[in-house]
Amino acid sequence: MTLVSIVTPSLNQSRYLREALDSVRAQTHAPIEHVVVDGGSTDGTLDILREYEGLRWISEPDRGQSHALNKGFELATGDVFGWLNSDDAYEADAVAQGLEALRSSGAGLVYADVTRVNDDGVNPRRIRSRPAFDLWTELNLGGGIYSPAVFFTREALEAVGDIDESLHMTMDYDLWLRIGKRFPVRHVDAVWGVQRRHPAAKTSVSNFWPERLAVSRRHGGRLVSPLVIRRFVRQPQLQRIAMRTVAAAYALTGGRAPRGSR
Repeated sequence: MTLVSIVTPSLNQSRYLREALDSVRAQTHAPIEHVVVDGGSTDGTLDILREYEGLRWISEPDRGQSHALNKGFELATGDVFGWLNSDDAYEADAVAQGLEALRSSGAGLVYADVTRVNDDGVNPRRIRSRPAFDLWTELNLGGGIYSPAVFFTREALEAVGDIDESLHMTMDYDLWLRIGKRFPVRHVDAVWGVQRRHPAAKTSVSNFWPERLAVSRRHGGRLVSPLVIRRFVRQPQLQRIAMRTVAAAYALTGGRAPRGSR
């Protein structure tokens, strides 16, 4: 059986950590190796980690989430990787379905949808990821893939290199793009992860925009892309006009028009 390694970066997330750990323990696939890289928590996290027999974990200061992830993937010994933040969780069949999707498709990365919940776990709603991976669309529309519902091969990670430690919010987006340039990527119509929104989450307190745009352009995103238009043009009617104008300009220059511009 294929060993799957799940890497969880964590820092002072004791309120949610147990749910993440239990969701890995509840997986229908075996064997699974779970590696937790803690950044030196002081909130009771270490007491929780000590309760879980067989869990691999370290706790020491690090240079942020990207550095923690790199340490975790370096420690991991599996042939397939997952990345589960300490405030998120998996559905019970996530690993089994992800592994089967990788096998049947020959992809380097597979992804599905997530259930997004509020801080206290209420108001669940399905958030659909990109229905089919297309590099141009991912570059120019921004991130449409959610890390609690992603599995990728060791081969893919080793081919594209480590998580970029200069990135603090969109390191996942950057990794998906790098893998997508070199390996097939497939979407599965299922829900694999639970993504939590809470006041301390990066998705709640951080401005992703500058870093997301920088990553898009680093990988070849358009200077004037749908990502840019939707950021600065708020009214839907004006967005459509801007999209059509840009599409016409791209057509004249032989470029590819933005999706949704017609």
